[in-house]
Amino acid sequence: MEFFDTIRMRHSTRHFKDDGIPECDLRKMLEAATLAPSATNDQPWHFIVIQNNDLKNTMRDIVIAVLEAEITSTEDKARIKRLSNMRMFSTHFANAPAAIAVLARPWAGSVYSTSGESVPRDLGIESASMASNQLLLAATDLGYGSCYSSAPAEFARVELEAVLDVNPPWFLLGIISLGITAKIPQTLAARKPLDEVTTFI
Repeated sequence: MEFFDTIRMRHSTRHFKDDGIPECDLRKMLEAATLAPSATNDQPWHFIVIQNNDLKNTMRDIVIAVLEAEITSTEDKARIKRLSNMRMFSTHFANAPAAIAVLARPWAGSVYSTSGESVPRDLGIESASMASNQLLLAATDLGYGSCYSSAPAEFARVELEAVLDVNPPWFLLGIISLGITAKIPQTLAARKPLDEVTTFI
């Protein structure tokens, strides 16, 4: 597939066929991820490939339990609605043939800036995010659907890290769902016009 065709074809899909993914294809996606740029080439990423259905279901149940606890502990109707809508967005990895837990660790370098800026930056997260995106593009190029979700880590990071035996300094950043797309969206999510998000100086 041509490079720009791959970029345009990539979209988030949360419905997958049951077909498994050959290990050779998984390795190609993971290799693409590891070729991503990172701060001082520190490569602060690690990937856990989960194909065991029992483990995926256990992880899904953990996320749902945390969400349900949050829902029952609040009387804020807007928050209840928001959390209820997050069930599917947080657990679609369980229905994918493969789920890839994306781990990051703090960047090993020192802080460059001496300006005392107040905007927090984590070069470990930035680097692992670039690697994740290259994995998504490789999946598209190989004919697979994918979806990156930070929600499982946002709601149940500590619990999921315990199940996956993730120990500091590593932490769970998100989970990528992978598989052959079962439901292709009729229209892709709209993008803002280039001129709206770009400034030429």
